[in-house]
Amino acid sequence: MQVVEAIQSAISRNGLIPAGVKVVAGVSGGADSVALARALHQLKIPITIAHLNHQLRGAASDDDEIFVCNLAKELGLPVIVKRSDVRTLAADSGLSIEMAARRARHAFFSEFEKGVIALGHHADDQVETFLLRLTRGAGTEGLCGMPFFQRIGPLQLIRPMLGIPGAAIIEWLSASGFAWREDASNSDESFLRNRVRHTILPLLEKELNPNLRKTLLRTMDILREENSWMDAVADQADVAEQGPAPSALPLAARRRLLRKWLFDQGVDDPGFQAVDKILALIDRGTGTAVFEISARQRVLVEYGIPRLEEKGEAPDNPVFRLTIEQGTGWKRDSGRGVGMLPAEASFSAKRVGEAPIEVRTWRPGDRMTPLGTGGSRKLQDIFTDEKIPKAQRSDIPVVVCRGEIIWLPGYRTAKGWEVDGENGSALHVHLE
Repeated sequence: MQVVEAIQSAISRNGLIPAGVKVVAGVSGGADSVALARALHQLKIPITIAHLNHQLRGAASDDDEIFVCNLAKELGLPVIVKRSDVRTLAADSGLSIEMAARRARHAFFSEFEKGVIALGHHADDQVETFLLRLTRGAGTEGLCGMPFFQRIGPLQLIRPMLGIPGAAIIEWLSASGFAWREDASNSDESFLRNRVRHTILPLLEKELNPNLRKTLLRTMDILREENSWMDAVADQADVAEQGPAPSALPLAARRRLLRKWLFDQGVDDPGFQAVDKILALIDRGTGTAVFEISARQRVLVEYGIPRLEEKGEAPDNPVFRLTIEQGTGWKRDSGRGVGMLPAEASFSAKRVGEAPIEVRTWRPGDRMTPLGTGGSRKLQDIFTDEKIPKAQRSDIPVVVCRGEIIWLPGYRTAKGWEVDGENGSALHVHLE
């Protein structure tokens, strides 16, 4: 197999590198990532080399870092190096070493904005991933393996070598006289993936099918196409106002949408059991329940609405934009739901006068007199009636004037601030 040509074909066929997009190649020093960096360089694709020193193997990790820096110098490419204490990260987060290393890499790659991250995963990695997920239990999405292009939060990952066997990569590097670093941990069969690579997969090829790798890759291609079709069907569901798993959808679609939501929220690998337990909490629809995903993450479900929480993480203060226009008549609040933006409403210009209209977040003890009701009500009681999760209440905007709450966006304006008739002087307020 011609490695460089295969990489070029994968990039073109899958549209992996749009014109003008910055490419960052993650290079560990191992054969796969070195081959990727050299091939991209030969294709005259401008890249920046990025290396994360995981500090797991002492002097050997430092030697990897030196090797990658020398490679970048040889190729005349910019290189960015960072160190991460993965072992401490794993201990603090409750993650395995492998998952902590993955998290550290994603955090490192997130520092490169508006670009794609090229990774050296190849066909053998795909086969190993299939077997691992099959034995642990996985649906169609999991058995598809790694995609050529993947978006994870802010990250855009590309894998141009997924169609190339590992042996072909080694053969190309050796024939070209290119050096690489051998990671001694790759032969350590205390890691499950290494046992699959060195013992289980060769045994299956010997006892079941000598062409097992090609067979599994073909199966993954079929599953990937079917999965893309199912994703397209599920994406047609309107989940904006119904949460990530609308109850009206079939169970398979709800599982798919919830798993995608969890993944988009930053959950590393939400399994079947986690998805089904969270779905059960959503379907309960009342009260508050918590599902612990890991020592660092949990899903809080209130009134059937899930919310991911990072333990020990302080919430960001919301930022609102309020605009005011003079006019006449009355634009009623959209009423899409408490706190749902954008929203707009109108108030009597005469009543407001020269006083400023301001927006802030809800505070315990806040009260208002909603238009069309009999009297003053605590916002907390309104939230309870409207089934607003407690975790979301601190982010809900409240519009005030002269120290009085005049509008709970998405719900109602306050009595006594309404416009006087269709032609009355008004202030139209828009909040987003």
